[in-house]
Amino acid sequence: MTEHSINDSYANNDSGKSLDISDDVWISKILHKMGDAIILSDDNGVVLNMNEVAENLTGWKLEQSQGKPIENIFNAIHEGVSFPVQNLVLKASNEKREIALPNHTVLLKRNGSQFIISNSAIPILDDHSNVSGVALVFRDVTEQSIIKKKLNESEGLLKGILENTSMIVYIKDLTGRYLFINRQKEKVYNIDASTLIGKYSTEHLKKETDLQNEQTHFQVVRENRQIEFEQKIKHADGSIHYYHTSKFPLYDEENKMYAVCVVSTDITESKKNIEMKEMLLSKEIVQKSELRYDVLTDNMPNMFFSLDRKYRHTSFNKACEKFTGKKAEDVIGKTIDEVYEDNGTLFLPEYKVVMKTGKAKNFTTTFNIGEESYIYRVNIYPTENGISVLMTDLTKQKQSEKNTLEMVSRLETKNKELRQFAYAVSHDLRAPIARVLGLISLSRNDPGFIINDKTILENVAIEIGNLDNVVKDINNAISIRDEAKQKSIIEMENELDLIKKVLENEIKESNAEITYDFSEQPVISSVKSYIYSILYNLISNALKYRSKSRPLKIHVQTKLEDEMIILSVEDNGLGIDLSRNAEKIFGLYNRFHGKTIDGKGIGLNLVKVQAESLGGKAEVESTVNVGSKFKIYFPLE
Repeated sequence: MTEHSINDSYANNDSGKSLDISDDVWISKILHKMGDAIILSDDNGVVLNMNEVAENLTGWKLEQSQGKPIENIFNAIHEGVSFPVQNLVLKASNEKREIALPNHTVLLKRNGSQFIISNSAIPILDDHSNVSGVALVFRDVTEQSIIKKKLNESEGLLKGILENTSMIVYIKDLTGRYLFINRQKEKVYNIDASTLIGKYSTEHLKKETDLQNEQTHFQVVRENRQIEFEQKIKHADGSIHYYHTSKFPLYDEENKMYAVCVVSTDITESKKNIEMKEMLLSKEIVQKSELRYDVLTDNMPNMFFSLDRKYRHTSFNKACEKFTGKKAEDVIGKTIDEVYEDNGTLFLPEYKVVMKTGKAKNFTTTFNIGEESYIYRVNIYPTENGISVLMTDLTKQKQSEKNTLEMVSRLETKNKELRQFAYAVSHDLRAPIARVLGLISLSRNDPGFIINDKTILENVAIEIGNLDNVVKDINNAISIRDEAKQKSIIEMENELDLIKKVLENEIKESNAEITYDFSEQPVISSVKSYIYSILYNLISNALKYRSKSRPLKIHVQTKLEDEMIILSVEDNGLGIDLSRNAEKIFGLYNRFHGKTIDGKGIGLNLVKVQAESLGGKAEVESTVNVGSKFKIYFPLE
């Protein structure tokens, strides 16, 4: 019954006196129909009426209680201390407002029994807002209090269990924020739960596995069902543990999901025991089968090993031991990542494909170990219990193939050079021979021919000299690769003087000026014949390919650079168009100035070959109508 209805029912009469509530029959009937205990009193706290529920709870009958102070009928004390509760009727009358009992209030029944109650005193006001009486409403909540107490005790017990269990337990709201974290989770992750409540796990966990674990939270929310899975968790001390994790929804009184509870049980030891049993069984199976093919595989030159479906080694032959430096007994039963750490998963995608499809797979790969590279053919075969892997070393084969190709390429190049050389030789030999034969024919057919004719003899001598030069060039070209590389001390100035004497006529004819600078490297240790030939050919070419528009200047120099001797010959002659001829400048029988100048196309090729035979190289800088500079590099020894 509300304050308003009571006040409406018990308004003052016209005389201004309090109504005799007990005489109001219909009000009495309403009181006795109420489920709560009700005691009506006047404004001074004298009992006027009460219903049957109040009679049963207090132990007083209506006729016994009427006219008595309400504190005699309603004897309330504080639970546990037995201290009387303040008179609520008088307090409600004085303050003109509803007054509620404090929690843990106990009603003493007339026979001495006790009840835990909840109640309130409601003032009854007249039309002038004056208090005409007070309604004391109360009920027995003993059972509810007991249940609540038990619930509190159960919650405390449950919390104590959760806080002290070895399982990881935590609760998150639907968005993923922490609502509860137990001590085991704090210990495992070395975190402080108090700082994380209300926060997301991603604010303190950054590992990929933790982020993946977070996805399962939203799977529970999305699908509204329990999910279970195994996971690896790295403890704060660095150790790896395996956990069985269960995530399930929590529901409120209206059966609506409001949170997700997570319980993770450490199964590391049991998993190890299971794996050990499986390993032992696998070993037993393998050992029986190994008896059939161990002799074969151990004597194979190729690496051979087998893996079960959990990627544990079941076989490991001698070739594998030799290549990896690991013993079979230390490998059998271990997974590839346990044996090889990060490198163990190198071919894992291919292993998984073969495991899944049951179809063999093969490919070629390269291993880099230190500065050495190894080429292997990898063949992966499905087996009843997993896969087998055969790795064939192709390094020597591939190197042999490479060497063969390089040799064929070199032979092709040399054959091309030989054909060019043969053509050049035949050309250079035919010309003087033809002229000599022409003179002989003339002597036979011309009656006026005089054998002692000085001009004729000089021409024959010239052609014979040309033949001799051709023969010398042929001899140089042939002997360059066969000549023993006997090194000696070479004085560069003396070597240049010798060449100037040999080319004396050509120098005078061209009015050439030859200068030199041997100050930095006046003496070198090298193959004397090679140095002479290089210097001779470069100076001879400079004399041959001079410009008619200016006096010829030739400068020879030696210097040291990066442990290499550089011999350079520079001229101001015709020059060479390198934009067109750079690739063939040192080729055999290549001429760059047409047939107007007598050249055989052998000299620069000899220079290149001799420089390379000394362990060096030949380079050229040239500009048309400006001149050329040839640089010969060879090691300082």
